[in-house]
Amino acid sequence: MQVVVLLVCALGPAVWTGCSRDVRLAGRKLRNVTVGTVTHYGVKLDENATPQQVAYVVLRAIRDDFLAESSEEREAALDRQFDLCAANVLDARKRGKISREELIYNVVYRWTPTVSHYSHDIETEWEKARERFVLLGQRPVTGSQNGQTECQVLMEVDDPSDDPNARAVLVVYLVKDSGFWRVSHLGFKPGRRSIN
Repeated sequence: MQVVVLLVCALGPAVWTGCSRDVRLAGRKLRNVTVGTVTHYGVKLDENATPQQVAYVVLRAIRDDFLAESSEEREAALDRQFDLCAANVLDARKRGKISREELIYNVVYRWTPTVSHYSHDIETEWEKARERFVLLGQRPVTGSQNGQTECQVLMEVDDPSDDPNARAVLVVYLVKDSGFWRVSHLGFKPGRRSIN
């Protein structure tokens, strides 16, 4: 009996700390994201890559994620999205005790559901995408102590029903992370049907 009590006391802290991960992430592939040069869809995304190039690649990866026909295709598309997230910036902004990997997963995993309704209108060719993108000026990040710069890439997207009242302006929010343009989040311009 004493041996059992001692064993429970000895293992108690290990069991307790082993359960600290968010249970909603059980079975999910968490990634240890490193910000650096990557090449996807023939586009090299290094320190010289433009915000529009990063937006093109992340939107195309989101489209591939939504249209994936297998779990392998979906994981590959997610890997590309994780490669393009502003991991260090997101980590610096985090609140609470969530781990870096859990935080990044929770942010990136929501990108596809955010944009999926308009995935049919995401360009798969760089030249066509570039013509549709509008870059909103680069400016210092409010409250940044490291002199970070941010910008937005906008693109009008049509609703699958072709209803002009369901058109939207998609926004890819980017920030300089370790010298690379990377995505912090995605969204839509409230109440806007066109960029003009």
